[in-house]
Amino acid sequence: MRALASPLRHMATAAGRPLLRGVVFDLDGTLTVPNLDFRQMHERCGVPMKEDLLAAVRQMGPDQKRVAWDVIEEMEADGRRTLELAEGALDFGRWLHRHGIPTGLVTRNSASTVQWLHERHWCSAGLPAFHPALSRDDVEHDKPHPAALQAIAKEWDLPLGPGLLMVGDSPSNDIGFGKAAGVSTALVDPGRRFREGEASHGADFVIDSLLQLPSLLWKHYDIPGPLGSTSAQTLVKKTEPVPQTAACRAAADGDVVAVQAMAKQDLLTADASGNTPLVWAADAGKVEVVESLLAAGVDVNVKGYLGNTAVSRACRRGHDSVLRVLLGVASTIDLDAPNEKMQSPLHFAAFKQNTEAVKLMLAAGASTTSLDRKGRTPAEDTSDPMIRELILQARAAL
Repeated sequence: MRALASPLRHMATAAGRPLLRGVVFDLDGTLTVPNLDFRQMHERCGVPMKEDLLAAVRQMGPDQKRVAWDVIEEMEADGRRTLELAEGALDFGRWLHRHGIPTGLVTRNSASTVQWLHERHWCSAGLPAFHPALSRDDVEHDKPHPAALQAIAKEWDLPLGPGLLMVGDSPSNDIGFGKAAGVSTALVDPGRRFREGEASHGADFVIDSLLQLPSLLWKHYDIPGPLGSTSAQTLVKKTEPVPQTAACRAAADGDVVAVQAMAKQDLLTADASGNTPLVWAADAGKVEVVESLLAAGVDVNVKGYLGNTAVSRACRRGHDSVLRVLLGVASTIDLDAPNEKMQSPLHFAAFKQNTEAVKLMLAAGASTTSLDRKGRTPAEDTSDPMIRELILQARAAL
């Protein structure tokens, strides 16, 4: 396997919390919605449910083993065709990627299923493939034997310990697996099938959804990188900019006549802050200027100061009339464009308790599961219980 250079191994925590150095996932039931009938699989293979299926098959005679593998491969191939990602899987993956935290995969599924996940669901969404990604075809010992986690730690050139996290839905095959390797563990248990404690194999975290894990990790770990909890850069308070070009000043002042008289290049050009006239107009709540600029063909998704779009500024300021105009550019607008701190427009609307902006964004289809740098969804980023409920209801309706 290709060695990964990781700067994380050279970093130490100053707060006494472990530094999150890498996350390893299980596949079926963790990253994806469970869709395999394991009871039927056991029955067709002639293996009692209380026994480890893969271990039992590996001990069979040649003919029986061949039949059993055919059953497993057939059922898994059927499952691939209806494979769906679990809630929050992509959002969590993006969050880890933005923080520069490596991700690996260890699964009792086949290499074909891992490839299917990468090609159809993961890499196609813009995320890098899990590396290493170890299936039952790649290892000598199946989970819960810790050899695969040991191999991943070696590949990452990291020590086994609390800074590595194993995430899975099986107390024995995932949590027991992680504990045997000496790493931290998170049990994904949507139905609360396992009571915390002995039945959960002592998981460090027990969660209903992957969406709950990022904010917990922010609370209990030091998160590396320029956006992480260990960075002083994100704590620096910056002075609010002022418009610095004639076009930006006219837009912020609401001088639609002056804006309409300007060359298109001036309307597209950002000032020293990074804001374009459209961002300034949205920030100032100048509806007529926003309409004029959009009619002139400016980019509605252009990012300005701190990476904020016009939609973000309208949500933050509570300029609902401006937001309605911006959302009218439905075919091209990016509703969830994050800023430099990974805050989406809906995060701003929720945090600033702008109820109408929240309603408008939800009606337009904004993501309710996007994560800011601290791992918070928009529902977690508001102190208004009514807004929180609006967002959670929208998520439940999906």
